[in-house]
Amino acid sequence: MRLAIADPPYPPIFRERFDLVDGGSRVTVRSRATRWYGDGPRSSTDSPRADVHPEAAKWDDLTEHRKLILHLVENYDGWAIATTPDGLQAYFPLPLNAQIMAWHKPTAMRGGGRIIERWEPVIVYVPEGRSTRDGAGVPNVLTANAPRATARQGSFVGAKPPEWTRWVLAALAYDPAVDELVDMFPGSGSVARAADGMLPIDAIA
Repeated sequence: MRLAIADPPYPPIFRERFDLVDGGSRVTVRSRATRWYGDGPRSSTDSPRADVHPEAAKWDDLTEHRKLILHLVENYDGWAIATTPDGLQAYFPLPLNAQIMAWHKPTAMRGGGRIIERWEPVIVYVPEGRSTRDGAGVPNVLTANAPRATARQGSFVGAKPPEWTRWVLAALAYDPAVDELVDMFPGSGSVARAADGMLPIDAIA
């Protein structure tokens, strides 16, 4: 079967602010894609810039995320998309058989808001015939810390730990003997390393 893991630049942050003179509200948009993967504005407290994505800006357009999920549905037997809690809406409506799993990050740092975001959703579409009770069960929650962003180790902000990739592959019932695995956004190469090089992993530019 043909499987894919997609970890694209995340959708932008939308906020409603009630700060107009007449007491009304306005919607603000803050880019995640150009902030972390392109040349967008950053704050003095930001972590080092993540891997540079030459087309980062296009991922600020929600239609690109919709195109991604449609591409996966049409071209792959099973797939997974990493995103954020507020980014899920960019992919709705989901295919009926898609499921949402949760990556719990116990040591995630507090951001600029009151709520500390310590989980990230993963949209998973298990291939037809692999969603039954046959084989080992896979929990829909993974607790694992994000890797430290160090250029020396080839990691960066947004990279996933090996446990994440193996968890997602287990959910897809990945079989290196019969499956083709495509890393849609190769970045740090963590997917290839976590799969232990059991199969050549194609990368789509």
